Amino acid sequence: MTITRFPYKRIRGIDQPIIPIGLELNGLWLPLEVYIDTGAEYTVIESKIAKSIGFDYRQGKRIYLKVGNGSLITVYLNRLNLQLGKTRLSCRVGFSDQLNVNYNILGKVDIFEKFKVCFAQAERMITFEKIMETS
Repeated sequence: MTITRFPYKRIRGIDQPIIPIGLELNGLWLPLEVYIDTGAEYTVIESKIAKSIGFDYRQGKRIYLKVGNGSLITVYLNRLNLQLGKTRLSCRVGFSDQLNVNYNILGKVDIFEKFKVCFAQAERMITFEKIMETS
C-alpha cells in the first residue's frame, strides 16, 4: 500500500489544498501545482501550459463544464500520464483558456477511484492512499 502525504500550501496567509504533480506532455514531464477540488469532475489545466511546449490540446474531446459561478467553460479532454507522489497513472486531463482562477484543478475522475483521499484539516495535510487494484 502506497501512502503519499502533502502539506497544505500557505497562500496570502491561508492554507490551501494545493499539491505538486507531474504531467507528461509531448514526452516531457512538467511539474505543476494543482488545487484539489472535490467538487470538480475533471482535472483542468490552463491551456497556456500546453501551448508553451507545443502540445495540441485541442485534439482532445471538447466538452463543456459548469464552474462555481454557474457558467460553462470549454474544456478539451486528453488522456495523459499524471504523477501523484511516486504513482503514475493514465488520466483524462482537460485544458481550457477559460479557467479564470489562479490555479490548476485536480478533479475526481481517474484519480479519486484509485486513492483513498483524506483531508486532515487540523494538521493541514492531505493523504493519498493507493487502493489495491483487483483483477
